[in-house]
Amino acid sequence: MDTRGWKESPGLVVATLLLFSGLEVSPVPVVAQKAESSDPVLSKIKSQAESQHEIVMILVRKKEYAKALDEAGKIFGMKWPVDQEPLLLKELQNLSDRFLREGQAALGLQLLERSAKAFKTTESRVAILKEKGYLHKSLNQDDKALECFREAQRLEATGKQ
Repeated sequence: MDTRGWKESPGLVVATLLLFSGLEVSPVPVVAQKAESSDPVLSKIKSQAESQHEIVMILVRKKEYAKALDEAGKIFGMKWPVDQEPLLLKELQNLSDRFLREGQAALGLQLLERSAKAFKTTESRVAILKEKGYLHKSLNQDDKALECFREAQRLEATGKQ
């Protein structure tokens, strides 16, 4: 890419600088997005979840992974309305990925196991099975990974709730 491309894509320049600088950008917690709800109960849950997410991130940064796992579980124990399941699933996947990036895939698996009961839809259950498969694969637990991916396929094929 020549210099004209950089001038036309200032966001690309910033992203490249951040990537090569080693700085870590912490995104807004998924559970805090769209917090401008007209439902005061939902707004309160999202606000509490946002604080809880930040507690988890701080504990991860401090490398207190077991504590982070326990604190992360609290997000999924909140009384979330059913229509918020996609948002909650995204948060679970983000936290699972964070544990993986920290070299703590086994704790990511524990988080998925503990939190799975909060999810009712087939789509969410399939996504969780796939996430478990990825984590098992990263731990070289290929047989368990295969089980997860096959179960996800079976669940998708039958479409059972």
